[in-house]
Amino acid sequence: MTTRRPHATRTQRTIGMVASVTMLALTLGVAPLRAASDEELSPMLMSPDAVAIKEVQFHQRLDNQVDVNAKFTNSDGKETTIAECMAGKPTVFVLAYYRCPRLCNMVLNGVAKVLQAIDFEAGKDFNVVVVSFDATDTIEIAADKKNSVVHAFNREGDPTGWNFLIGDQQTVKAAAESVGFQYVHDKKSGEYAHASGIVLLTPEGRVSRYFYGIDYPTRDVRLGLVEASQGQIGSPVDELLLLCLHYDPTNGKYGLAVLNLVRAGGILTVAVMIGFIGFSIRKDYKAEATAIEATGSAGGRIPNS
Repeated sequence: MTTRRPHATRTQRTIGMVASVTMLALTLGVAPLRAASDEELSPMLMSPDAVAIKEVQFHQRLDNQVDVNAKFTNSDGKETTIAECMAGKPTVFVLAYYRCPRLCNMVLNGVAKVLQAIDFEAGKDFNVVVVSFDATDTIEIAADKKNSVVHAFNREGDPTGWNFLIGDQQTVKAAAESVGFQYVHDKKSGEYAHASGIVLLTPEGRVSRYFYGIDYPTRDVRLGLVEASQGQIGSPVDELLLLCLHYDPTNGKYGLAVLNLVRAGGILTVAVMIGFIGFSIRKDYKAEATAIEATGSAGGRIPNS
């Protein structure tokens, strides 16, 4: 006498797993059949600047020359140029805005963290130049930001080698474009949408290397500074971008940066679950085939235990 119990068990198990994955996908905000539209992601993306926000990128312009003679104002209120700040040394070049409540702080803290771990001396072996792309940032705001970042880098608060600059809109925009950095002002929130990362410049001000994100590998940054000091230009790297938008407390939704990360994590989790289901189904098929083969060899009966 034959039985279909193994097939029924396998089917029930498969249905249960599929249901579990579907519920997981819904919990994580990952629609199994349809990708969420931008309008569903954040009210900010429904603003007049929505199209521009989608185009915020950080393009690699290796070997491009930064205008090091452009005039800025430093955190002491003195007029200066990027060249004067670089002082003929390889330079970590950062674009941020000093009132940024999120991503810019993470970038600057990431810079302080990685440089603290490198056996080079700021002001002697390299320099750091931070340019605000917010034309409304003031000398006082720049000074406060410099003080907080420098203390994160050095408990004694030695500012040697650290330069925090502000400038007019046209000059800042030109500096940003020279390294491929894009940003967009959101009128509704008063904040900026922008990417994250740092650039290494040669002593002459040519773009040598890019590091994206907020956490920079110590060994690679150290090697990058050595290569930049020798005028070498690095190779393109993968553009894994974090975009700084905003969190809207009125509806509990995050902007594009966080949602992309959450969505990616959710998709990865679902993919792993689907792979597990496929493995389980394959395992059940093999088990059923073995059971059928054993049943057939036993004269059409289920073997007695």
